[in-house]
Amino acid sequence: MKKYGVLKAVVVLQAICMIVLSVAVIVKLSPFSDDPDKHDPDSETKAQAGDTPSDSDHSRSEGIAATVGGFPITAADLADQLKRQYGDNVLRTMMVRKAIDLEAEAQQLSLSSEEEERELTAMMDGYDSEQVFYEVMKEQLGMTKSDVEEDIRYRLLLEKIAILTVNLSEVEIENYIAAHPEQFADRLRLHVQWIVTDTEKEADDVLDKLTAGDTFEQLALEYSKDANTADTGGDLGLIDSDDPFYDADMLEEAGRLQTGESTGPIKVPEGYAVIRVLERQKTDGLSGHVLYDTARKELALSKAKPLNEIEDDLLEKYNAEITP
Repeated sequence: MKKYGVLKAVVVLQAICMIVLSVAVIVKLSPFSDDPDKHDPDSETKAQAGDTPSDSDHSRSEGIAATVGGFPITAADLADQLKRQYGDNVLRTMMVRKAIDLEAEAQQLSLSSEEEERELTAMMDGYDSEQVFYEVMKEQLGMTKSDVEEDIRYRLLLEKIAILTVNLSEVEIENYIAAHPEQFADRLRLHVQWIVTDTEKEADDVLDKLTAGDTFEQLALEYSKDANTADTGGDLGLIDSDDPFYDADMLEEAGRLQTGESTGPIKVPEGYAVIRVLERQKTDGLSGHVLYDTARKELALSKAKPLNEIEDDLLEKYNAEITP
């Protein structure tokens, strides 16, 4: 799934978590009756000792979630706001997922661990490692590993439902594979650092200092005119060896380097570059049944109804209704 799809799913997941949290806050903070002593086993002891309820006890009894300048924000206000802002989308997502479960059971559809793992690997494309991927999902998007896995499960099942009635011949699938070789071929990705200078002489000076033992990171900070990367050691991250957004000559030179090797000067639109390869990642292309199944699925999805229409059909099929 593309990163856009991940972000879209995360918005819904975060909304669900926020609403659940607000409900939990209400349950925790709201009184069970008008007499708080009935629910505080220590209240009689406190009364006998002459203690008076604290401000925090008072806040809990009134269901106050926060205060700003002494003014309260109640847990009920929080829940109402979340419901107004996200309620419709969250409720639809929950209804759709229930309908997917019902249809998957009716059609005897299931997912193999291989399918889920393959999709997860595709989602991680563009991240330095699995650990970094999950850290980004957690820290920036609030999405746990189980959230990611759940999203994958429902999306893959929905796709299976969408293509149930799409019939393809072997010739169509073979033609699709032949027409899209870049989607299934081997891939080389390079973790590259660079230092960009105005003149070739400056680039030569950088290379001399690297040979003398200076660090690439320090030289990037001292010499590089690329303000976006100079203070991070000239780190460009992982780049496809044929990425159209980077200079082709530079990528060609980088492809010849082994891990830890440097080269330059290379004439680039920004000036002259000295580069170093920190890592090479080679991904084998698809073959055999994986190639065939992937191509069939992509082609079938291109011919099937849009997934949002499939969702609507499922909700109608299973008489989904929102209770007033």
